[in-house]
Amino acid sequence: MQALETSLKTLLSSLPPRPVDKQTLDDLVSKTLEETSDKVSLENRKTQWEYLLRKEVFNLAATEGKALKDPNTSYYEDLRGTLDLVLTFTEHDACEHSFPLQILADIVEAQTIASCSHIFSWIEARAARLTKDMVPQKGKALILLRTLNDLLRRLSKTGSTTMFCGRILAFLSRVFPLAERSGVNLRGEYGPMWDGPGVIRTEREEKEATKEEEEKMHVDEAKPEVEEDPVAKAAEERRKRQEEFYNTFWSLQLPFSRPTLFADPAVFPQFKESVNKVLPVIKEATTKERALMGSKTHAGGGASLKRKREPEAAEDNAGKEYFFAKYLTSPELLDLEIADTHFRRQFLFQLLILLNHLLTFTKAAKATWLTPRNRSLQIDFTLEASDEQWVVETAAKALEELRQTAPNGRAFADTAAVILEREKNWIRWKNELCPPFDREPWSEEVEVDGVKRKVGLEEATREVRKRMRMDPPEWPHRLGSAPLTEIWEMGYRDLRDLEHPFQPGDVSDFVKKIKQEDARIEMRKKQLAKTAERLAQARARAAAQQQAAESPAPPASAASTPARAAPTPAAATPPLHPSLPAKPGTLPLPPAPLESAAASPVRVPTPDPPPATPTPTPAPEPVVVVLPPDEQIAKYEENKTRWTWLALRTARDQYLQHFGKIGTGDVLALAQEIEKEKQERERAAAEPPAPAPAADESAAASSPAVVGPVTPGESLKRLGESENSDAAGEVSAEPAPAVNGVAEAKDVEGDVNMEK
Repeated sequence: MQALETSLKTLLSSLPPRPVDKQTLDDLVSKTLEETSDKVSLENRKTQWEYLLRKEVFNLAATEGKALKDPNTSYYEDLRGTLDLVLTFTEHDACEHSFPLQILADIVEAQTIASCSHIFSWIEARAARLTKDMVPQKGKALILLRTLNDLLRRLSKTGSTTMFCGRILAFLSRVFPLAERSGVNLRGEYGPMWDGPGVIRTEREEKEATKEEEEKMHVDEAKPEVEEDPVAKAAEERRKRQEEFYNTFWSLQLPFSRPTLFADPAVFPQFKESVNKVLPVIKEATTKERALMGSKTHAGGGASLKRKREPEAAEDNAGKEYFFAKYLTSPELLDLEIADTHFRRQFLFQLLILLNHLLTFTKAAKATWLTPRNRSLQIDFTLEASDEQWVVETAAKALEELRQTAPNGRAFADTAAVILEREKNWIRWKNELCPPFDREPWSEEVEVDGVKRKVGLEEATREVRKRMRMDPPEWPHRLGSAPLTEIWEMGYRDLRDLEHPFQPGDVSDFVKKIKQEDARIEMRKKQLAKTAERLAQARARAAAQQQAAESPAPPASAASTPARAAPTPAAATPPLHPSLPAKPGTLPLPPAPLESAAASPVRVPTPDPPPATPTPTPAPEPVVVVLPPDEQIAKYEENKTRWTWLALRTARDQYLQHFGKIGTGDVLALAQEIEKEKQERERAAAEPPAPAPAADESAAASSPAVVGPVTPGESLKRLGESENSDAAGEVSAEPAPAVNGVAEAKDVEGDVNMEK
């Protein structure tokens, strides 16, 4: 022990000026532990180091009284340095893991509130190191929770320590999990019972009060009767009303602090009556205060000489200078307290909390959370429908009153509404016995090399993120989208172009476009055929060379001997690919069928292989090469089909009579018929009408000759003329024979023209 104490003093004297760097402190502690490793047994090593460090901390903490009197004291820096030393020894496994928290629990209990604030600042700064490997509900977690809860009990809930309480609660919520049950009131226990004014008195107190009132009445009866002063009588009545309101107001604190009292059937009617009496007084005080503050519309004007409080300045300082007071219950102070804005806000907020709690006891709400497991939270109380309506209306009035309460009433009311709405979720969670709501990280099961394993989000989306970082392909549409590009290419530039609708053109225009597509198709087929021919020739030459290399050389006497008959060709074997020529010495294949509309057979002559002998061999027949499907040809065919449909739609209204003379979709034949009709119409217009004898006018009128095509308008006109002539009696019923002969000849000629 003496050796360890000497080593510790040497360590403390070798420390550099504070604050000491963590790395430096680690090196010094490690060096000290190495030097003393052989001076103490392993069983007692931790106990001895803990004793020495605890003694050093307590000796320093004993000087707090003197340090507080010295304005230039370095007590808090020394205390933080010593606590850092304790924590470093623990991290080097020289002390138990809970030893720093035990030191904190002991020292916080012996220090003043001001010193505890400095110590808690050190706890906040070293939170990650103090809570390392901390398991909730056991070990270090329980020590830390007990230490901070004891400190909270010492702190007042009002005044300057309110911020300190908030720091402690925020630290606990950050260190412990959100679903930690140590911070949850599972049994539904309430705070201390209200014991102020308005409390229901016991039977003994009631008897004593009744006895005092009877004695007072006897004394009053014994006194001689004196005429009552009206002023004194009015003052007495006013005093009784104030006393009654005083008892009514403070009696509401009892159900606020103990909602289980509503299980008594007589409590809720009394509560309703008390609230109905207090709310008008609160509203009257708010209205009076707003009237004293003046209207916002006249706050900046100079016409009124009345002094006003500026609400803007009050609203700016509302959040900064808010004071949480513990209000007194003296009867003389009640009127002044009601005139205070913060006092009214506290009461209204308490009322809203209780009213929202009562709404969870309706028949519909109780059915959602009432289970046999949470009996500690259940009370024998159900809010009826009429009472539920009163609760809802009263809550709306209280919330509106909060909005009207200056300063910054609207913001305060909205914040209170949000808090109460979130509190419903926490109440539901507590009613369900606080089930854990922590979710595991997202994972996906993948199979790698036949083994299934779970991967996280980062690994599962690695390939997707790589593809997202790649440059996107070039957009095919120059103007953003296909319709916009097409509209631009059609010539539309602005809205004025839409005033002139698109004119599809004549059938002859579409015929030109169809012929252009045919020409493109033929050109593309020729390109493909040339490419296939080159490939076939290359393959044929390669096959001939290979055959010549494999065949043996003929003997020298073969030239003088007559040529032998050609061997029988072998059976035809299919080529490796339809576009390849047949193997030399085999029968040519029959022509292959077409694969698609775009694929057309082309006969490519196969070049003759070089003859091995002087004997001429017949050239092989050309092989049918089937062109593969081509995207460009398919596109040209699609364009051709589109132009065909546009041509037919354009000619539908004007040349429908020719549709029966052409084939299905034959636009070229339709254009020829239209051109033929046009030429006949021009010829009929160019020929002068044949003169007729005067005597035969009536016969000619009765039998008009039909030459060339007759338009519907002309036929109607002639029909009308014939009807008018019949009505006037100008046409003879029996025409002359010569005229009849002319008419018959013209009828025959008209029939021939119609057949054409």
